[in-house]
Amino acid sequence: MPRTLTENFVEQFRLCKVTEDETVGIIAELGQKDEYVEAAVAAARQLGASVLVLHASSLSNPMLPPYVGDGREVPALLAAAGECDIVIDVTVGGLIHSDVRTRITGNGKRMLFVAEPNDVLERLMSGKLLRANVEAGGRVLKAGSTLHVTSAAGTDLTADISGEDLPITHQWGYVDEPGRWDHWPSGFVACFPRDRTAEGQIVLQPGDALIPWQRYVRDQVTVKVEKGFITEISGGGDAHLLNDYFESWKDDEVWALSHMGWGLLPAARWSAFDVYDPRTLYGQELRSTAGNFMWSTGSNRFADRETPAHLDVPMRGCTVEIDGVAVVRDGKLVEG
Repeated sequence: MPRTLTENFVEQFRLCKVTEDETVGIIAELGQKDEYVEAAVAAARQLGASVLVLHASSLSNPMLPPYVGDGREVPALLAAAGECDIVIDVTVGGLIHSDVRTRITGNGKRMLFVAEPNDVLERLMSGKLLRANVEAGGRVLKAGSTLHVTSAAGTDLTADISGEDLPITHQWGYVDEPGRWDHWPSGFVACFPRDRTAEGQIVLQPGDALIPWQRYVRDQVTVKVEKGFITEISGGGDAHLLNDYFESWKDDEVWALSHMGWGLLPAARWSAFDVYDPRTLYGQELRSTAGNFMWSTGSNRFADRETPAHLDVPMRGCTVEIDGVAVVRDGKLVEG
């Protein structure tokens, strides 16, 4: 029998090692996702933890310009969140690419973003095995010098991932150590290649995904990349829409490539956008599907590039190689 949202939060908080001597902070937007706030509060209380709910009028970035947020609520939000041991982000768009996240985790606090429907949260709840697989992928990236992605459709992209200081994102869906951020549910590893080093082309096929548009690609799109920036998008209707989206921001930074990686969560299904109302989803299931290659555009805090425009693009059927050794072959994880 399916668990309630509160029951799932209790289980998740246990994974996050929430204890009775801790304070849980919940960041939410006024009038949005109230059921998540109530469930998180109830779960924290069941575990004996204290709870602080922080409501702001609006913190989510828009999907199209102009961006009108002035950030005046952020200092007060940070001051209050700084008194908490773990912060739960249930805002609509998430604080993933914001200064709020960076400063909370930079002070050693744990931070968890929650956005998906309850049954998705339950079905994709992870554990130690997934964490081990994500960490193993991170070690491969850390030891590598060149990421090379190809596909039968014509994708041929390389990027420099050399150096001990390579920024790597490990997402296994819970936060159980100081300074950690994650997104429940999750199951992928990604890196931020050296800025302006990505070269080649990406060929999207029908059935690949566009997030946060929350839909599948409908026709073939060819994306040319030079020195880490998209220089040309060609094809049919989806190419026109992508060009229109990027041009609407009137900002060169939105054309940049950001993080790249692959999915590792076997329970995640590619069909999610058709099974559910896609606007109820944040898209995390598509990002985490085992064997997908995901690349993104726009924001990259490691390159001091901040922009509200950000797309994640999970793709099927790709081969991902690190220094010539495949970790994903034709959309399937390579064992060992």
